[in-house]
Amino acid sequence: MRYIVPFALTLAALFSLQSFALRAVGGRTAKSESNFFSSLGRIQAGARGTPQVMVLGSSITGRLPDRSRGYAGWANMGCDGGSAVDVLRAMDEGSLPTAPQLVIEANTLHMALNAKTTEIGASMGQPWFRVGLHVPCLAAYARPAAFFYSKLLTKRIGDFDSHGLHEDLKVSSKPELVTKPPSYQFTSAQESLINEITAILQRLQRKGTVATIVWLPPARRDGSEPPDWILELARRSGARYWDLGQQANPDDIILTDGVHMAAPSAVKTMESLRHILE
Repeated sequence: MRYIVPFALTLAALFSLQSFALRAVGGRTAKSESNFFSSLGRIQAGARGTPQVMVLGSSITGRLPDRSRGYAGWANMGCDGGSAVDVLRAMDEGSLPTAPQLVIEANTLHMALNAKTTEIGASMGQPWFRVGLHVPCLAAYARPAAFFYSKLLTKRIGDFDSHGLHEDLKVSSKPELVTKPPSYQFTSAQESLINEITAILQRLQRKGTVATIVWLPPARRDGSEPPDWILELARRSGARYWDLGQQANPDDIILTDGVHMAAPSAVKTMESLRHILE
């Protein structure tokens, strides 16, 4: 008892300090010491509450601001090193809640053509992950190192709060249904993934969820058409498709490493999504 009471008081004080720090950064951190913990933390934070729109994808999606940066009702579910399929599978299995609207990043869907379950995908079914969904202080985004690494990320990509909202990518197109059937057969891996995701999206649709598949900035480097199998996925599932990244003015897209958007471009991208989907 002599040691238990001081230990309990110290632990309570640390958790209180941690909770205060989380509130000070908008409810979640942006980056942890590894892509693994960054992704799990982002997903745990995104699943809290009742967001109206969830944006699913890779680290490209992970750079977008969400409700922690002024976009009320929007949750970022980007999975570094993965794709939207990791989160879709978890939603289908009941490990994660869903939202009335899903934005599915098309850029990295090809990563799921490898049928092997990712480490992040497997972790979302673990008890400790579910605890973090409900107890912020035990979530991956509350790790002490995450506060330090988030500051480093802000120095690299810029601060969302320093940029004015309401300026978008000035793209005149809108998401559309795909009606044109494919002109050739797909590989077995593509066909399998199309069938799997279509089935998941149709089950989610029956629960009231509407999905939009979006090619986010940056544009495809060769200016080519989107992969036919992704368009076929949209056609079969009934999801709308939007080639936002390809149609955006390249001058509006600032990248930090050739792949990931800097904060000003990420804000413009979110504004374009918000104007279309809200």
